[in-house]
Amino acid sequence: MRNHASLLLLPLLSLFACAPTEGPPDGEPQTGEAPQAAVTPLRAKALGRMRNAAKYFHDNVARHGGYAWHHNASNLSERWGDIQLDEEQIMIQSPGTSDVAIAFVEAALADPATPALKTYALDTAMALRHGQVKSGGWRLYADFKPTPTLRACYLNTTASCGCGGCSTTAYDDQVTQNALIAMMRVDQLLGFANADISSASAYARARMETSQYPTHGGFPQGFSAPVAARPALVASYPPSIGTSCGLAQCHANAYTTEYWDDPTLNDNLATAFVEMLYWAQEVYPARAATYQSMRAAFGDFLRRAQMPPPQPAWAQQYDGQMQPRWARSWEAPAIAGQESQDVMWALLRLYQLDPSVPANRDAVATALAYLETVDFANDTLIHRYIELDDTAPSNIGFYTVKAGGYPVRFSSAAPTYQNYAWEVPSQLAALRAEYTRLATDTTVMKRTCQQLRHDTAQAVDAAVNNEKWLTTYSPGGPRSGATPGDYLDTSTFVRNLRTLAEFVTRTTTDCTAWNY
Repeated sequence: MRNHASLLLLPLLSLFACAPTEGPPDGEPQTGEAPQAAVTPLRAKALGRMRNAAKYFHDNVARHGGYAWHHNASNLSERWGDIQLDEEQIMIQSPGTSDVAIAFVEAALADPATPALKTYALDTAMALRHGQVKSGGWRLYADFKPTPTLRACYLNTTASCGCGGCSTTAYDDQVTQNALIAMMRVDQLLGFANADISSASAYARARMETSQYPTHGGFPQGFSAPVAARPALVASYPPSIGTSCGLAQCHANAYTTEYWDDPTLNDNLATAFVEMLYWAQEVYPARAATYQSMRAAFGDFLRRAQMPPPQPAWAQQYDGQMQPRWARSWEAPAIAGQESQDVMWALLRLYQLDPSVPANRDAVATALAYLETVDFANDTLIHRYIELDDTAPSNIGFYTVKAGGYPVRFSSAAPTYQNYAWEVPSQLAALRAEYTRLATDTTVMKRTCQQLRHDTAQAVDAAVNNEKWLTTYSPGGPRSGATPGDYLDTSTFVRNLRTLAEFVTRTTTDCTAWNY
């Protein structure tokens, strides 16, 4: 797992078009205006920043319509994802091109008086279209060179696919889920009138429908062809639980299938699948019954994947018997704190969408009661891995993982491997609050008007030249070769643009009192 939370998988708000506020494009007083112009409503400033920032990012930062994660503000040709990219390469993986497409869609919906925002969304979606692979979805990167160095079996440009796994669609790191959400939303924004975008979405959805295990309901980490049916088994512990042989020796580390072909929850895939299926159902009502059925089947899988007592949470990876299994050499068969939190968010979202299935919310109650006993560091952190059959409240110390792997560290010391999140922020308090809220209110969770105004004012004030946000970057780890200094971070741009779009919209609906 990389330390990038997906920006698309925050609770997704329904944004509606609204009338623009009249005034100068950037919301600031024009020369010669009276002093009282200093009290221009915040909404006008938000509109100006949103338009200017979108234009700057599209016109100056994009390459072939796509984006990296980090762009050197002084030298925009220096571009980084999880590796350094040349100017013909873009990141699909979040926080990359897919996130930017969604941000442009939401800005366009909030500000229909600025048609350029639709153009920006289309250009970004066309970059995603270029990166679509023949199996239907997307991979981490897209390369626009005639002979790509980041090889992939591209649907629209690759004549012969002889590069091994480069034809495989990646669900890992939410790559395809987020890209498909972006394509669907751009298709809808354009009124389904752009044949290239519509066909790319249809092609991806048709193949996505064949990637969910029939009967079973889960998804693999990736696919290159339709997956075979699996029985709807309930999760169980490996047979060695209760012995004293130690984790690495107790549990199998040889399997008849590769881990990426088995059902996975790695890297927050549960919420990604729920949102992908939600948007498919919303955008394409002719197929709504199919996507609703797939979403229900996935909820059934999530409940069956919950481990039985004494540890009713979730593993990162399961084998064919629905028992926790090894993935990579440092990814142990264990209770996974990060993935368990993500599954709970997914189940609460499923319940919010369909309260007629209370079992989804009930599963969260059971998991919370357990995980709240193993939270640590003043309830601010949770372990990435919790040893199976370990019910101690603190889990301090080490255990050895598969030969050649990294030790899993249950302490507040610096992790062994800096690019992997051994300890992650605890979201248990927020999960408990949402679990409680849903008992009486099943509307979409969204930030309060007061918080939205605060976040908007912060985004407005932080914009440099009213058009961009800078992040000081001290590179390390796999990006240690980057030039230190100010960068244009895609994650910052997306977060702020979506905040401004939400504020522009909600100040005409439920937050009218905050329009100042």
